[in-house]
Amino acid sequence: MLIVLPSIVSGIGVVFILLGIFVDGGLLRDIFLAVGAMLLWLDFFITMAIFRRSVRSIDRRLRRIEARQERGE
Repeated sequence: MLIVLPSIVSGIGVVFILLGIFVDGGLLRDIFLAVGAMLLWLDFFITMAIFRRSVRSIDRRLRRIEARQERGE
């Protein structure tokens, strides 16, 4: 689920940007482009949060393994 979420957000962002390009209304075009750009930025931040969580999880596991090795288990 964590890997799929950024893909969904960026996909929706791309759809909004494409709608903004092809829609002929001035205000509607601006709204679609703004929402699309915000969703693409949100995708970046979600991806970084998932990466940070994964790295912290790996770091905790390594600390446990190192602690076991120091105790001689």
